[in-house]
Amino acid sequence: MAADLLELRLPVDLAPPEQVPHQLQNYISPEAWQARVRAVIRKGGRYIKPGFDMVWGIIAFIMVLALPIAMYFVALRVLPHEADDNVTFEVGPNFVVTDDANRIWKARGISIGTFFGVILLMWGPLFLWKLHGKSQVNKMLERFENEDRAVRPGAPVPIYRISRPTIGATALQLNISVPGTSAPTSFQTGSQPPSYIVNAPPDPATAYGTRFGQAPPVSGQGVPLYNQYDEKVPDYSGPPPGVYMPYDEKREFESLPV
Repeated sequence: MAADLLELRLPVDLAPPEQVPHQLQNYISPEAWQARVRAVIRKGGRYIKPGFDMVWGIIAFIMVLALPIAMYFVALRVLPHEADDNVTFEVGPNFVVTDDANRIWKARGISIGTFFGVILLMWGPLFLWKLHGKSQVNKMLERFENEDRAVRPGAPVPIYRISRPTIGATALQLNISVPGTSAPTSFQTGSQPPSYIVNAPPDPATAYGTRFGQAPPVSGQGVPLYNQYDEKVPDYSGPPPGVYMPYDEKREFESLPV
């Protein structure tokens, strides 16, 4: 039977949820749930630093823009000149620079390499740090699963995992895979219909309404009970007296000035 996925958001700066989710009430006690959630927040909160992530992101953004441009002009100054393939281009109205094409393309290549190098240097360690935090918390959650299997050998147990903390996040995302133990409802495809649909009603009093068995029951005096399928409509006898006004009275009211 397929498992149900339960996703919980655990803010690190707020009190942990004390109530056990409805899907887990058959698998864990409230005391164990509170202890585990606190342990997850305590351990995973070490890798949730939104202030540090913001400062690091600003520094990385500046370096990604500034360093490639600076390295381009430094490379133009440092690279040796070549005698062939000279190129002349105007920098300003009264300023003309003459240089060789190979040297310019080498400087551009150094600038592009610097761009990707700064991205790896600034964002790579931060990504690995977040990934290390996910691994540490999941190892602790695996120990919790082993404890549950020791208490309930052979029975299915929930599987706890967290997602990798994102940059700038303020909460952990706990993913719980709950064993699917609920029986299918009568509205699902392929389910067994209820007995009152397959078989006739066992109560004789309900047989008439569903077209089974006996006639409708009668009261103690022999008068049949009300049946909505056998209702008689009385004959039409015209309107009651006094509903329509005489023609002369109606004309008198219409002739009054307004």
